[in-house]
Amino acid sequence: MVPWFFAINESELDEGDKKPLLMEGNKILLLRQEGGFYAISNKCPHMECPLSKGDMEGYVIKCPCHDWRFDIRSGEFLDAKEITVPAYETKVDDGKVYVNLER
Repeated sequence: MVPWFFAINESELDEGDKKPLLMEGNKILLLRQEGGFYAISNKCPHMECPLSKGDMEGYVIKCPCHDWRFDIRSGEFLDAKEITVPAYETKVDDGKVYVNLER
């Protein structure tokens, strides 16, 4: 059984916005881009800077501390593909956004 956890109501996050959340002890960043919802860790693997304070362009978020760029769909660091931030599956059901905290 997949452990889906309620994150927010769909209407609480506008297109192109991001929202930091604490879910089951995990720092999660929920993002809405091109109609989809994406969830990644809110900690850059370099120095744990909060990605929620970074700029987003398309599906890429840039760490505010050292400009590391991550694909919000996969968590992949664009300059060294062996480095990632955890990315989590999301779903929308009856206007509510859920995150699967298992990877």
